[in-house]
This record gives sequence, structure tokens and C-alpha cells, in this order.
Amino acid sequence: MTITTIGPDQSGAFAAIWIPWLRDVIGATPEAEDPAVMADPMAYYTRTGGTAFLATDDEQVIGAVAVKGLDASGFEFCKLVVTDAARGRGAGRALVEACIAYATLQGGPMLYLQSFRALDVALALYRKMGFIDIAPPAEMAILKRTQVIMAKTLADAVETVMRDSADGGRLP
Repeated sequence: MTITTIGPDQSGAFAAIWIPWLRDVIGATPEAEDPAVMADPMAYYTRTGGTAFLATDDEQVIGAVAVKGLDASGFEFCKLVVTDAARGRGAGRALVEACIAYATLQGGPMLYLQSFRALDVALALYRKMGFIDIAPPAEMAILKRTQVIMAKTLADAVETVMRDSADGGRLP
């Protein structure tokens, strides 16, 4: 499995797995921001100071996530999705780790997320990775479908990210 930033020719790959997941798994419809984001996720998130990542295995896209800048509050990781076939293989964790590394290297104090109560496996992963339930910062646009807001302090992640980078670890 490989985690990379989304390339110019991969914009449609994010939407191809995220929109069906939103509709079929969550039972939600896209909100007002979603079509603009999915039209070109890299351009949308780069404008905020963020980025977008894809997880691939044998050149097949198996997951995606984006990082959105929240000004002085830090960053938010958004729209994490892993295909059914890739669940349980570490793609979700690897994508979240890429978000943590990115936000940490950008100097963000916190990394936030919005989620759903029904995603108990994902919520357990986030807690295991150090995220806690928290009130949203003023800069965060809360989606109507949001049920849970969590955050992780990134000060603790700085040492790990810097060590991994010095030891040959790579930020996608």
C-alpha cells in the first residue's frame, strides 16, 4: 500500500469512492460544499493550506482523505474513506497518520475531525491514535451531518514525525 498526495490526473478518484460511501454506508446526501470539493479536492484543500491523499494498492485506489487548514486553530482531516475491499488492512490508519504528519510539519497545534456515531470502528481507531471528543474551533465549518467532533494535540506528534523523517520516513 502506498499513500501519496493526489495528482492532477487523479481528482475523480476521490469522488469515485467517497460519494458512494456517503450515500450507501452513511445514508446521507452530499451537502452544499461537497460537489465543489469533489470536483477538484487538491485545489480546494490547497487553498486552505491543506492537501489531499490517496491510498493505493497495485495501482487501485483503496482510500482517500483530505486535510483542511483552519487558520490558527490548526487543521481538520476530512472525508476519510476506505473501500470495502481494503478495510482491516491498515489503510485508514495510514491515511490518518499522513494527515497527522502533514499537519505537524505545517506547525498546526491541533488536528480536528468530524464524524458519525455509527462509525464505531473508526471512532475507536481515532481514540487509539490520541484523538479526544472536543468542542469545535470557531474556524471549523460544521456540516449538518456531523455527530462527533474530535481533536488531537500535535505537540506530541512533532518528535515522532521528525524522527521518522530523519530515519528515512517520508511524508507523502
